[in-house]
Amino acid sequence: MKTLLQKIESKSSCKVVFTDFFDTLVHRIVHPHYTIKLWGKFMIRELGLLINADELFAIRIDSLSHLSNKLFLKTIEVPYEELQIEVYRRLINAEVLPNTSFEHFCKIFTQADLVSETSVQFKNESLVHSLKEIRGKGYRIYLITDFFLPHEIISKILEYHGMLGVFNAIFVSCDLKKSKESGSIYPEVLELTNSSPAETIMVGDNKKSDIINAQKHEIEGIHTKNLRHHFRNKRNLMGNDNHNFDNVCETIEKTCAKSKYPFSEYIIHFYFFTERLYKKARRDGVKDLFFLAREGLYLKKLFDFYQELNQFNSKNQIRTHYLKASRQSAQQVALKPLEEEDFKELGGMYNQMSIDQLLTWFLFPEKLKKQLIDQLGIKPEQNFSNLFTSELMSELRKNEIFVTQYEKNRVNQKEAFMKYLTSFGADIEKNGISLVDVGWGGTMQECIHKFLNKEVPVTGYYIGLKAIYNIEPDTKRFGLNFSLYPSHGVSYDILKANGQLYEQLLGAPHGSTLGYKLENGQPETIEFHEESEKYVFDNYVKDVQSYMFGRFEELFLSLRSIDYSQVRVQEYMTSMAMRTGILTNKKRIRFINNISKGFYQNVGENKVGLNYNPKQLSVSKRSLVYKFIRSPEKVFRYLVKVKPFLYAKGLYWCSWPVNLAYYYMKFNFWVKKTWFPKRLLRS
Repeated sequence: MKTLLQKIESKSSCKVVFTDFFDTLVHRIVHPHYTIKLWGKFMIRELGLLINADELFAIRIDSLSHLSNKLFLKTIEVPYEELQIEVYRRLINAEVLPNTSFEHFCKIFTQADLVSETSVQFKNESLVHSLKEIRGKGYRIYLITDFFLPHEIISKILEYHGMLGVFNAIFVSCDLKKSKESGSIYPEVLELTNSSPAETIMVGDNKKSDIINAQKHEIEGIHTKNLRHHFRNKRNLMGNDNHNFDNVCETIEKTCAKSKYPFSEYIIHFYFFTERLYKKARRDGVKDLFFLAREGLYLKKLFDFYQELNQFNSKNQIRTHYLKASRQSAQQVALKPLEEEDFKELGGMYNQMSIDQLLTWFLFPEKLKKQLIDQLGIKPEQNFSNLFTSELMSELRKNEIFVTQYEKNRVNQKEAFMKYLTSFGADIEKNGISLVDVGWGGTMQECIHKFLNKEVPVTGYYIGLKAIYNIEPDTKRFGLNFSLYPSHGVSYDILKANGQLYEQLLGAPHGSTLGYKLENGQPETIEFHEESEKYVFDNYVKDVQSYMFGRFEELFLSLRSIDYSQVRVQEYMTSMAMRTGILTNKKRIRFINNISKGFYQNVGENKVGLNYNPKQLSVSKRSLVYKFIRSPEKVFRYLVKVKPFLYAKGLYWCSWPVNLAYYYMKFNFWVKKTWFPKRLLRS
């Protein structure tokens, strides 16, 4: 069988080669129309459009059809700029496009087209190699394609594939308003390239457009029969996005489960949080995101990588900052003068405290602490209930040492934190502050809002919301993976169960922020790193995070070419959380025990380690059984603790019945979905 080079060389008069592009030089792993759905997916993500990809796909197709009729052109001959204008007008009229200039819209439109194509293409290596040989022998080679993307985008696609230098020039139907399909493009290109039909050969896969229509203009054709690729295109009209989505996630989950890194499949939770955060921030017009210590350090790393991977780098890229803060440091900067401060919020959180813990919390120097405790004549370690409303607090309010040091610390903290906050260079007065954290209620968010005298909006984006505090118009908060607010369902009860595990897997290599100070006029954080916590991160968490980071990239690259719904995402995360929580094993339980030993609780008594005691249950066993039968998700947070408890008692061997709970829950949910689709049952 003759090679392409041999066929061309057999025609002695040939000096010029015209070649097709799609299904000749490059192929797709999806149907050609699916790239438009992916374009829609990227447009929605980048512009915060309030429609789905199917609707945007239809708008683009209808716009092309409308312009084709209006301009008396074939759809592939419609100018790209005209298409952009038409789609923009339709989105504006439908009120689904947030405040977006046409210029910015066009930039995203173009980039979305480029990324949607390159993410699903692979090149015909043998044919490209032949063309490079032909070019090396002095032949002129021109790319001629019928497509709705202009030559600027086609050039970038060629550059992506490393074959831009093969061609002398590129000619696209939507640029010339002429096509191979109609045959009108051939005489145009012959004239533009100063070529004659006798010295030209056309190479392509489409019998009519590339061969027959070329021959009508006396151009000889070479037909590349890509039946396998044409069959794949037809087959790709079928299939199921949900099935493809599940396959990707299941592959990652199984890979992680088989690895030596326990619970690394949690990267699936973190990936979809990152994706949702990006889309929500785009929709809300966020310019800067402040990731709160310490869980925010790894979340920031993932978000920055997501922005790098998505190939939409531009001047309006979301800026990210790492803000070292804790509940303790945030509450300190929000304190009022002593005569105005009622410590209401602190009283609810620290209901048991000693005088030593209180003064340490206020960052009193050791010398002053001892002096003050001696004056009061009490034991440093003696615990007080409701300390902030006790007689002891009344005495402290009258004590000169306490009053002076409290005010000094309060003023210093506010000054240092303000300088720290402004050091990031974000225009918070104009844009407000957008915080990112693991969750669970928004304490730090509310404290920062109070620190700013409630004059600057402070918005919170969290993995989950498990508590409702004082949400105001300027302190909106969103649990992007699960949320109690504004309402909750089965998914919430499942995903919230292992809250500590989210925090532990998102650990950081530095200590908790106790407060702020100024050194030579520059703001610094005051930190404390508990030794066992440091040990746990260095010996357990760090390696898991490193492994998860690699799986994050795999998820992005595999899911980029799939248009999936967030409903499907939620279903998968919920189902995976059930498997992770109930179908656990000894290896995972040992891992939990090890990392729990270093879990530093920087509130109240600053305990290190977590313990689960069934005696702490506030409901009867009979009530739990009834709840499990009716709504098993309501007791899921107890179920996930059964195996660790039995393991600690040396009774893991009798924990196998717990696995049956997983299958009962699946059955229970199926029954409710199938027999009670109106969803009127509420537990």
